[in-house]
Amino acid sequence: MCGIAGQFNWRTQAPVSRADLRYMASRLAHRGPDGEGFLENGAVGFAHRRLAIIDIEGGAQPMSSADGRYTIIFNGEVYNYLELFDQLRSLGHTPHTRSDTEAILMAYQQWGLDFPDRLNGMFAIAIWDASLRRLVLCRDRMGIKPLYYAETRDGLYFASEVKALRGLPGVDTTLDLDALDEYMTLGYVVHPRCMERGIRRLAPGTLATVQAGRGMEARAYWSLRFNPDYAPSADQWAEQIRALFDDSVKLQRRSDVPLGVLLSGGVDSCVIAATLARQESGHGVDSFCVGVDIPGAVTEFAEARKTAAILGTRHHELRLTSEQHGPMIVEAAEHLCQPLAEHMVGQLLAVCRFARKHVTVVLSGEGSDETWLGYEAYRNMYGIHMAQVAVPNAVLRRLAPLADRLAGGLPASGRFAKYLRLAAEPLERRYLGLNHFDTTIKNQLYAPALRAALSSTDPRESVRRFYEEGSGGPEAMSQMAALDCRTWLVDNTLLRSDLMSMAASMELRVPFLDHRLVELAARIPARLKVGLSDSKMILKKALADRLPQDVSRRRKLGFPTPMALLLRGAWGITAGDVLRTPTAYTQDLFDRPRLIRMLGEHRSGSSDWSRQLFQVLMLEHWARAATSSSRS
Repeated sequence: MCGIAGQFNWRTQAPVSRADLRYMASRLAHRGPDGEGFLENGAVGFAHRRLAIIDIEGGAQPMSSADGRYTIIFNGEVYNYLELFDQLRSLGHTPHTRSDTEAILMAYQQWGLDFPDRLNGMFAIAIWDASLRRLVLCRDRMGIKPLYYAETRDGLYFASEVKALRGLPGVDTTLDLDALDEYMTLGYVVHPRCMERGIRRLAPGTLATVQAGRGMEARAYWSLRFNPDYAPSADQWAEQIRALFDDSVKLQRRSDVPLGVLLSGGVDSCVIAATLARQESGHGVDSFCVGVDIPGAVTEFAEARKTAAILGTRHHELRLTSEQHGPMIVEAAEHLCQPLAEHMVGQLLAVCRFARKHVTVVLSGEGSDETWLGYEAYRNMYGIHMAQVAVPNAVLRRLAPLADRLAGGLPASGRFAKYLRLAAEPLERRYLGLNHFDTTIKNQLYAPALRAALSSTDPRESVRRFYEEGSGGPEAMSQMAALDCRTWLVDNTLLRSDLMSMAASMELRVPFLDHRLVELAARIPARLKVGLSDSKMILKKALADRLPQDVSRRRKLGFPTPMALLLRGAWGITAGDVLRTPTAYTQDLFDRPRLIRMLGEHRSGSSDWSRQLFQVLMLEHWARAATSSSRS
């Protein structure tokens, strides 16, 4: 795990700037506290910051081939590097280190631009081919590791984080209003767009080449496709799941530094911890849980502690007070490359820092809910799908205008009315991802000038276009999962996990996103994963031998954050100060008096505006960090 950055002046062939390379490295120092390295070769330059995980002594970067033709920097881990070395030796190669970096470099030497097909891991890679004068950029299949780039008059810069690109000559950091509107609609920005107009993200599963006269050419080397196979029985699927999941954890255990697991009260972290404990038999496993410990808040301490006792892990708890959590949210927002309306970023940053005192690597359960249909939204949409199958569309359309009246007096009447209104809508209109916000309230928050500037655009189209690709296959539930894997998972969850863990100089690994396991999930029919009353059914069946019975029935929480309570406490006063003092980026975007009124209503208890207020606050804190980026 590392931070990478570089420059290739392919347009002008101007020599790279040593000052620029050192500036980019300094902005990524938190990602790699164990070492620093550079390449300067005419029009191309690399910068690298290292967090040493595998081959502590021999894995320094940039790393060059014996003949000097190829040079690599990369961020992440390739877990099957030992198997790759065996294969490469059989083909005549002689490794000089035990590093996965050298395994990638030799794979490129052997297989050329097809080398990513051989890799199992999470990675963002840059390779300079001196003979071809070609830069190769590559991102892992699921988008676990980020890679940003900015094109300039000279050529191109790239980096692991946006902060390493801000302040470089020719990089346009003007606020992209379309990206802002996406954030205010979805809670995140959909790749390849970024909040700064001149910066873009390489898409997951993409390899790009950059050469003089040809510029940047990108192609997908892998894409997720849901294609259900109805022939195997549930038992047969369960057997395959067990084998692949065990192998995924086995590969991701590979480390020359201490390793642990983030443990909440849910299924995903429990089965990872249980599998890790089995495979580490006799050595013991460290597990970590976090919560905001204030009156009225829901935490997972008791559930995680019970699970840890059953599994026999060395369990550690981090209890955050409201006074500790508020500043942690602010710092988390400042580390984000893009603003995220994600409540748990403060807790994730805090628990990674806490865990770093004991281990350097943690395993976590990200990706399971998207690939195995674990979110409650999937069950709700499954209910709508079943209603559409059973009830004529004309009837559903007549019921929609009566939703509020029909739902009156029922438990959770607002939610019931919402789904009744959606009952007649096609999937691409009723489901736009896991964090889709109320656009009516969003438009009321906008200042008149911004509302007018955005009047002809619909940010939801950036999500709907993924339906058009057809990667979800014939099943409605799988179409939803495909959408979330391409958007929410990449641009919210994995972005959050990378940045918060790296801010703590911690490597976070995600066994559920081993591409082999994801491909298996995409072949299993949705009816074996989700029903009206349960989710991830086939996964729970497959891993039942390591899943305490009460865990499989627990409602998913995932380190819950009591945001409504926090905004009614002391942190709400600080929030008001932030809303009243916008940055140059944000000062003309919102109706400030309305925001202040909403905060007052929320603090008085007359309304719950926590979601909307938090969304704007994260934008404000992100903007403070973005506009303060400067070179000394």
